[in-house]
Amino acid sequence: MCDDCRECFDYADQICPECCEGSVVGWVHEKCRKRWGMDGLIAVYEYREEKMRKVIDEIKYGFNRELVSELVEKMVFEFGEKFDLIVPVPLYFYRENWRGFNQAEEIARGVGEGSGLKLANVLKRIRNTKQQSSLETKKERIENMKKAFVVKDEFKKILTRKRVLLVDDVFTSGAGMRECCKALKKAGVEMVWGFVLAR
Repeated sequence: MCDDCRECFDYADQICPECCEGSVVGWVHEKCRKRWGMDGLIAVYEYREEKMRKVIDEIKYGFNRELVSELVEKMVFEFGEKFDLIVPVPLYFYRENWRGFNQAEEIARGVGEGSGLKLANVLKRIRNTKQQSSLETKKERIENMKKAFVVKDEFKKILTRKRVLLVDDVFTSGAGMRECCKALKKAGVEMVWGFVLAR
């Protein structure tokens, strides 16, 4: 990826991860707070921008994991919150084997190295859900992700009062990240912010 392309990407306006309306620096709106809900979201780029969409598609469907490190390596990470762990949104094992890697984990690894956060694969996807991009409505996407994630047994006792940065590639409806957040908070996690390359 050349510097000219990198410089033409549009930066995303930040939104509340629960209602998807505009929000100062991505905090969840007070009226949107839920017991098992997300606390905030950091989105870097605008997914609707044509070149960024091509980059994300090349990572996901062109199996180009090198593009992840190219995107993340020049980022400077300064969060307004303190986090204990960085956790990628998992793929179903069949899809990860087919792709050869989990793009969310690759992003999380780069963000972790750039910020000093420890990566932990604490979540497991237990259902082979349909690809969210193949579903037309928000309701279908929410139903598709229901109860798709669990916390792995070996992590259940160490998550109490932890503060987690949950990482994925793209935030559209947010259904997947919200389901991951619910599983994490039910396991005792105190705070969950999302981090995505694009929205």
